[in-house]
Amino acid sequence: MSKNTLKVFKALANRTRIKILKKLVDDEELSCQELMKHFPLSQPTLSHHFGKLIEGGILRVKKDGVSHYYSVNKTYLAGLGVDIEKITKL
Repeated sequence: MSKNTLKVFKALANRTRIKILKKLVDDEELSCQELMKHFPLSQPTLSHHFGKLIEGGILRVKKDGVSHYYSVNKTYLAGLGVDIEKITKL
């Protein structure tokens, strides 16, 4: 098992991160500010979770000025055999 694959499964082993992914699977792409409205977490805590999901290749980030937009990298996850839609519906 590669280090990248291990990072994916470690990132997915967290309830908050799964909730973040569920919101993104439902809405396709959201800004950091929009996501913060849905979670009772501080900005640094949410950034920590985003960092773990990005490090694992699970999230893609698009920067537009000072805003960051996040989306789920479904193609990468599918290549690992991960059906993120099923995981987030549990």
